[in-house]
Amino acid sequence: MVNQSGTIGDRRVTLAGEVRSEIERMIVEGDLAASEKLNEIALSNAMGVSRGTVREAIRSLADSGLVDLVANRGAFVHETTLAEVRNLYELRGAIFAMACASAARRVGSGEETRLTKRLQTNLEKMRAVHDNNDIEKYYKLNIEFHDLLLQGAANPKAKTIYDNLVKEMHLFRRRGLSIATNIALSIEEHATILNAVVAGEPEQARRAAEKHIVSGLGRYMKLLENDDASRE
Repeated sequence: MVNQSGTIGDRRVTLAGEVRSEIERMIVEGDLAASEKLNEIALSNAMGVSRGTVREAIRSLADSGLVDLVANRGAFVHETTLAEVRNLYELRGAIFAMACASAARRVGSGEETRLTKRLQTNLEKMRAVHDNNDIEKYYKLNIEFHDLLLQGAANPKAKTIYDNLVKEMHLFRRRGLSIATNIALSIEEHATILNAVVAGEPEQARRAAEKHIVSGLGRYMKLLENDDASRE
């Protein structure tokens, strides 16, 4: 249930924002599946808000790429096409590579003094949860690793764009890290990025970041190929 405190004028704006955030969370975390219809009545009952507030929140989510509004049918969780997957990876790869290069440059110049320790701590935790086969915790640490590098780049505009892309990619990125072999490869790619950033080598960091994103797409595509083969 969402918080309904505040004045009447502000309350509706606050409620719609909170409901939007909750629906967004449900989509990103897989509680609402791709192509699933968003049931306004069920959502309003679950959250303790009016159906109109839920409708307002859903409409605002259409601009995020997470929800599709279909005339005379309602709202559905967006199902990403293969072409969209490739485009999202390309966009994310370009921004992430730029961010890693910028972070390495800032570490090398002494502008950024906390990133190295934070990345090292994160990598240690990733290796520990991998040893325990905790995929869910690994995924969260993986998101944190990338987020730390975007923060280290000190480019707020790039981070905003990147964060929006990541929201659209959560469902298939999570699936790409659903098996141990893929996690192990991802960790080693992270280590290569970390080493380049710590060394203050922008071009090495850029290349390592680009390779990491391309490899991530390759792992996801391999899963799709295996799915197709299993259905034959």
